[in-house]
Amino acid sequence: MKSKLLSLITALIGAAAFGQSKPAYTDAEAAQHIGEEATVTGKVFSVFTSSKGTTFLNFGASYPKHVFGGIIFAGNTATVGDLKQYEGKEVSLSGRIEAGPDKKPQIVIKGTDQIKLAGTPPPAPATPPPAPAPVAATPSPSSKPAPSATPPAMTRVVEESPAKRAGKIELSSGWSSTRRGGDMVRKDLARLFGSAGKPSETTDVDASMEIYPGVPFLSPLTNAKKALNLDGAASTKSKVATPGFPVDSFSAHAFSGVFPGGFNRILLVTDSDEQIVSVLLIDSASRTRVNNETDTDGYHTYNFVTGGAKATGNLVIKHTVTPSKTAANVFIVDTLLVDPTDPEFQPTGRSKGITRASTFIKQRTGKVLERSRWFIPGPVVNLILRCVGGAS
Repeated sequence: MKSKLLSLITALIGAAAFGQSKPAYTDAEAAQHIGEEATVTGKVFSVFTSSKGTTFLNFGASYPKHVFGGIIFAGNTATVGDLKQYEGKEVSLSGRIEAGPDKKPQIVIKGTDQIKLAGTPPPAPATPPPAPAPVAATPSPSSKPAPSATPPAMTRVVEESPAKRAGKIELSSGWSSTRRGGDMVRKDLARLFGSAGKPSETTDVDASMEIYPGVPFLSPLTNAKKALNLDGAASTKSKVATPGFPVDSFSAHAFSGVFPGGFNRILLVTDSDEQIVSVLLIDSASRTRVNNETDTDGYHTYNFVTGGAKATGNLVIKHTVTPSKTAANVFIVDTLLVDPTDPEFQPTGRSKGITRASTFIKQRTGKVLERSRWFIPGPVVNLILRCVGGAS
């Protein structure tokens, strides 16, 4: 009898410590109580840790269909403890309900007193182990230090791969219909990605990959703009109407500015639900030149997002596809549009300071009219190969 009474008292103390006086809501109700200090309870469908160490608890469904979230920043992870233990379980979070960048309700968790399994008292705050007492030792002159079991030089730190995060590419109902014309563009796409993927119309994908620094695959447009400091920046939105892309499904949000690599425009490409499916950087005012470029590949299109194609056979298009070195199953397409007939004149050694045309020699270089870098995940490559219809 005494043990039962003691258990009851312990449970009541735990409930009070967790915030019994605060209002309690389900995860589905949290959106109606932004700004309140409350306790929110629901099932954690997925736990995801970003490359920056921020951990997200997604309630109600997996990201981005979740209805409520818990956020634990990297600096608080050690204090809160193992967060994967909550995946698939009923969990209660206590704190201020606020609207996240994606407008969904969330609570920022800073300590163990804010999180617990539903129906259990909160875990005690983590305390660091006591420091070992100093041991004074006076080795004899003839003694030798004992060899270390693991030499420091051999110590390896193995980082865990990011947890897989389920997502879905949202397409229009008629995405697979065939546009009239555009055979040359579809052939270009088939040639470009033929060795990088295979045709597939699978839209349920692993969205844990990071397409571009700070921009995960299928992240909401609002989150991507915040990560790239584009909140409030002027932009234009246009449909991606390029043959070989899912019909009426993708849009390009274009921003001007100065971006890493010397590019002056960035295009955030989204699906029908405004989720990021690829990122394109463009330098439309390039001052670079290249040597002796010839048209050996015969590409017709140099910008597949905007449908940019060369208007004259004198221009040269160079596409290079490489796997990303920082993200698995993400490809980077580097493109140059070159005018090899544009001459570069430089003064000869005997005519320094003289500007007469007869004193200049022609260099065998070509002017770069536009260069771009396109970041595109494997599932979108496969979807495009499905849409090009096997053109070769």
